[in-house]
Amino acid sequence: MQIIEQYSTPFYKNVVDMPPSMVRRLWKRNQLLLLDIRTPEEYVDHHIPGALLIPMDYLEVLSEYFSDKEVAVICEHGNRARVATYGMPHLYKKRAVYMIGGMALWMSMGYEIVRGMDENGLLWEKWLDEKLK
Repeated sequence: MQIIEQYSTPFYKNVVDMPPSMVRRLWKRNQLLLLDIRTPEEYVDHHIPGALLIPMDYLEVLSEYFSDKEVAVICEHGNRARVATYGMPHLYKKRAVYMIGGMALWMSMGYEIVRGMDENGLLWEKWLDEKLK
C-alpha cells in the first residue's frame, strides 16, 4: 500500500499531513488512534466512531494518554489540528498526522460518523479528575 503523506516543514519529522482517505485507511487497519480535539459540544453533534475526545485546551495536560501512540489529530476544518500538531510537536513521541480538511472534508467524502456522547468522549474528564486529585 502506498501512503500519501506530506511534510509541511522539515523541522518536525514526526508530524505529517494526510488526506482523510489515507487517515481512514490507517484507522481501519488499527494503525492510528483518532484524536478529536474539538469541544464536547462538537463531538456530540458528530464524530468518527471510536475517536478519542481530548479538547485542545487539555492536550498538554493529558498528553500522557496518547503521546506514545501514532495519532491522527482531527478538528472541524483543520485549523486547530494544524496548531495541535505543528504548534505542539513535543506532545507526540511517535508520528502525529494532521488530517487535512478536518471533519468537514471527512463528511464531504461520505465517510462514517456517529452522533451523541460515548465512552471515548467522556474519558478525558475522568483523566482530568484523576490528575487533579
